[in-house]
Amino acid sequence: MTASTAIRPLTVGRLARGLVAQAGQPVPALRCYESLAALWIRCCDIGVPGAQLLQEMTFRAARRLAAGEDTFVAPEDYRITNWLLKDESLVRLPASLAVQGVEWQDAIALARIWLEVREQDGPVLVAGVRTGGAYLAPLVAAQLEAAGVDVRLASVRPGVWPEVGDRRVLLVDDPPLTGRTLRSLAQDVPGPAGAEVLVPVFDAADVQGLREAGIAVTVLPREQWQSTRRLQPGALSVYLTAAADWQCAGRPPAVDGFVPGRENSALVPWPGLRRRSPAKAAIRLCTPQGVRHAVAGWVPPGIFGDAARAAATAVRSAVPPATLAVAPALVISEDLTPAAPLGPKPAPHRLEEAVDYVLARARQLPMEPGGRGTPMPAVLHMVARAITGEDDPAAAVRLHHLLSALAPALPDNRCEAEKWFLDDAGRLRKTGHLAHAYRRDNELLTPLLDLAALAVAFGSGLEAVAESLARRLPGGRSWHAALAVALLCYGTARGEQLPRTYNPQRAAETAVEAYRLQRGMSEAAGLLQHVLNDTAAGRKAAVPRVVHRWSQPPGALVQPRLPFGGTPAPETRPGPEDEEREMTLKAVARRAEGRFHPVREGQVLLLAPVDGPSAWPQARPALEDLAGLLPRPALLGWCGVPVVSLGEAG
Repeated sequence: MTASTAIRPLTVGRLARGLVAQAGQPVPALRCYESLAALWIRCCDIGVPGAQLLQEMTFRAARRLAAGEDTFVAPEDYRITNWLLKDESLVRLPASLAVQGVEWQDAIALARIWLEVREQDGPVLVAGVRTGGAYLAPLVAAQLEAAGVDVRLASVRPGVWPEVGDRRVLLVDDPPLTGRTLRSLAQDVPGPAGAEVLVPVFDAADVQGLREAGIAVTVLPREQWQSTRRLQPGALSVYLTAAADWQCAGRPPAVDGFVPGRENSALVPWPGLRRRSPAKAAIRLCTPQGVRHAVAGWVPPGIFGDAARAAATAVRSAVPPATLAVAPALVISEDLTPAAPLGPKPAPHRLEEAVDYVLARARQLPMEPGGRGTPMPAVLHMVARAITGEDDPAAAVRLHHLLSALAPALPDNRCEAEKWFLDDAGRLRKTGHLAHAYRRDNELLTPLLDLAALAVAFGSGLEAVAESLARRLPGGRSWHAALAVALLCYGTARGEQLPRTYNPQRAAETAVEAYRLQRGMSEAAGLLQHVLNDTAAGRKAAVPRVVHRWSQPPGALVQPRLPFGGTPAPETRPGPEDEEREMTLKAVARRAEGRFHPVREGQVLLLAPVDGPSAWPQARPALEDLAGLLPRPALLGWCGVPVVSLGEAG
């Protein structure tokens, strides 16, 4: 891939300019609808004029999309303000439409279910909870209007409500995780008619809290989602025949059947696969060379999936699985079954292979650099504030400059650490190589994020990655500071998204990742404090405000975070030896049973909670009891997860 084919970031201005340039021309219906919705949401988010006009245009597009039109003639009367045309901020993509598998047809199906079960007539206000709900709400409103319901449309956020009058409010949102936001909104809705909730769900239990609060809820179960139904026997073969672009020459393969136990991950959960991941299925393909095993995985069918499909067809590397076909909502890849996870200390050549992969991928999937007026990524302000202890724009600019050392490239689905493994032939492999690009939690389009994340995946530390990078990119540059910034930015997003519901295997994997991530962030934080102090004239060098150890039970139990803002922990003595170590192991076994899964990582024992977050408050007293049972209470610490030192200080 050459510079002339660089992928353009999906910005607000790009969408606005695209709509204006296509005025009066035929455009794909879904692309037009999603573009209008994105501009409307942007106007609502920052409270500028034009939101009402864009809302009306989005609603009109939703009516036509719901009526079955697949092509629109873009209207001539776009009155899009100049500031939208010049807005180079990245489009904020909802997880439901960009990652989890919700499609526009699901909003139509949700509206139909509500029409079948509604208990009262009368006017309604369909209110999309920004961001994800606002993409779905116009389609729900269009379907209700077509059925004769008196409908108004709006978007909402907590504390900001449009005029409701006597209309019943129908809150539309992404699949809920806890339901707290929806419950708060439903209970605070103004007007006498009250509120209901309409949501797609991964599991019926996800809305139990809403129902217990007396809120009427209409759900679309995951087995009825478009992305799930597409992977049913018969449906998949028909879809691929009609829509797939096979990468191989000759006659396209035919679907020979599904792999037992891995038919559809939305209905038959695969081992180790998250419940909120997009649906996929392991299939057998008939080819002239014989049966080939593959995975059909969901990608967004609209504008959100453009970069993912580009990645699928452009990447050529020995590391990622081969792409066999692409379609508007699926990518078919070779099936690589993990034979062994990466060990705590993989052979050094494995890290070298991974660095080669990241650099090769960055060259093949370059991004257009941001132009003038591109906003500073918010995460850099957050990191700079944590390091300096104050709002320091110059520090954020310095961090941004460090991250500009490598040209921007498409991020690898946030380079999730657990997705590296060894296949049955002992080769290093990387799953998840199809990026759902421009996630709202990743504004930084730099391969440095991928490289910094290798320190977490391989447990190697930044030093090994920096040295490996220096060998490949001559010039005498030190990469430590740039990788440190990338690791803090990566950790800020990744720490919020670690799995929170576990089986023992997932608990162990998550605990190791959380520990390595927090340890790496602490190392990076100390390094960057010295870098910023050296470049700030007259600033007194500060002792790194890094909390390595636990003094109060952490609120989330598994939550890496920016390692600043607490009271510096006292120095700890060496860990236990001989008899004390045996006492420590017995104490952990006694207090951890049924609550924590002990995981050995080097000279420490990680305590991974095996229940979901609802059980964590009951687990915290067990940590206090454990501290009292240990030979020395200070042997219990916190580094992303509760940690017990077994040798050297953790």
